[in-house]
Amino acid sequence: MQEYSSNWVDNFNHTRLHRGLCVSRRCGDPNTALEVPSGASMDSWFASCVNASTMSSHNLSARLYQLDYCQRGQERARPLDAADRAFPVVLAALAALAGVSTALELLLSPQTKKEYQWALSWSLPGCWRALRAPPPAVSAAGDLRVFDGVRVLCMMCVIIEHVCWLSTIAYIADIRYFETIRRAGDAILLGNSTLVVQVFFLMASFLLAHKILLQTSKGSMPSWRSFFSTMINRIIRVSPSYYMVVWFAATWWSRLGAGPQWAPRVDAEAGVCRSKWWVHLLYLNNVLDADNKCLVQTWYLAADMQLYAVALLLTLVLARWRRGALPILMALLFISVGGLFAISYWLKLVSTFVMHNPEVVRMKYYGDLSFNILYQSPLGNAPGTLAGLLLAYVHHEMLERNKQPQQYRWFRWVTSSGAPLALWWAASSPLLLGAGAAPGAPARAPAAALAALERPIFSLFVGLALLGAMHGVHPIWVRFLAWPGWAPAARLSFGALLLHMPINTALIAARRAPTELNRLSVIVEWLGVAGVAYLAALPLALLVELPAQRLHRALERLCSAPAPPAPPATKPEPQHQPLEKTNL
Repeated sequence: MQEYSSNWVDNFNHTRLHRGLCVSRRCGDPNTALEVPSGASMDSWFASCVNASTMSSHNLSARLYQLDYCQRGQERARPLDAADRAFPVVLAALAALAGVSTALELLLSPQTKKEYQWALSWSLPGCWRALRAPPPAVSAAGDLRVFDGVRVLCMMCVIIEHVCWLSTIAYIADIRYFETIRRAGDAILLGNSTLVVQVFFLMASFLLAHKILLQTSKGSMPSWRSFFSTMINRIIRVSPSYYMVVWFAATWWSRLGAGPQWAPRVDAEAGVCRSKWWVHLLYLNNVLDADNKCLVQTWYLAADMQLYAVALLLTLVLARWRRGALPILMALLFISVGGLFAISYWLKLVSTFVMHNPEVVRMKYYGDLSFNILYQSPLGNAPGTLAGLLLAYVHHEMLERNKQPQQYRWFRWVTSSGAPLALWWAASSPLLLGAGAAPGAPARAPAAALAALERPIFSLFVGLALLGAMHGVHPIWVRFLAWPGWAPAARLSFGALLLHMPINTALIAARRAPTELNRLSVIVEWLGVAGVAYLAALPLALLVELPAQRLHRALERLCSAPAPPAPPATKPEPQHQPLEKTNL
């Protein structure tokens, strides 16, 4: 058993058993259950019951290692506090704003609407039009239509990986089957699919630099004050929906269901959200108290905000020294990779697939340095951001030199192979690791090298594919992802990112049987969770995300609008003296 469990990359720790029992029914006379005192006596009753079952079935003794929770009878719900009461009030206020704003749009004249656009921010027809707006057309600045499809595809990859992740955290019905297929090709690809998060970092930094470089190409050099205005735009884009979902998770999430695993899965995470909500407010949840996780997927929002600020500052600096931009960015990329290798070798950090080993996943990466330093920190995701900046500068270098790279066969071949190479790298890179001293454990140097290189190499292949798509190289996958119909789903992807984990966690926690984790069940649950998450993202977008953006733009226009011209000065009319009466 110990030898089998030593392959910790692929197998669970079989020297530890996980049991959940109703002790009054399974371990003794139900009539005596109420006479058992709490505390140590309850622990020992539970421990003796499990030990008796293992001795009778396997002739193995068991001792209690950790008691997660113990409930006696129906637990009383947590009393409502101010945050609990305020949340439905805010929801009602948002609904009222939507009703009033929609009525104003339907009743006001077109001229009045132009003057009071801020009052129409919550208009449902207006938000619906913004949601269904067509993607940007092809222009001289490049073809960016593929970005919407890539965003939706990557979000679907994130959701299916989280479906498997949450099933692993719960109790799997057939553990041996799970351990057997872990080295299958599709299982390796799925376990390593979280590399697609680098695509989000790459696209965010590319679009940021692309916008600034377009301004400079028109002779408008952005001022340093634009750093603050751009960051405010980013915060308004992300924060309203983000804060609402964290608020929901901290207050009403735990009240909306029940089940055998509700306490350790939903109640425990909701308690973390109540204790560290302020860390989320500051976008520091990936570095402060990182082991205790509230909505684990929100580490990306914190890392993205941190790297976005760094990328913006770097772009504003390099925009003034365009000739040195590419060498500087390449040097920074090499330095970041070298630093990641040194840290990984020193601290014995591992790559993504190895990090997602069964026991570490079951513990939700608590205390795992590879997750905290490489996976969710800005340091570990810096290569993706730098790759996006490099892509923007290479793209604009081609535009300014008026090159037509799509006319060259080598360019078409190289960029067309970018997407297949990225897929191949995600599926095969874990196989590059050698065996270490313990079965299944990777050797130290290869593990550090792969941990440092897997994200930059994946980002390189994705960047090549996007560069070709922007310059007219359209293989079949580009034509598929450039379909205009992806635009609304892409705008809902942010809400789906926030909501799919609470939905899936509640589904897992309410189950009264072990989870079936196989290919068919994963596909069915993936499509179900993704569909419900995108549907739930619709009201979040229409009532929170889009109105906040529309209100911000309307107030910006209102504040920047020139003052109406003063009426022309007129000369005062001469005052006529009254005629005096005279005697004739």
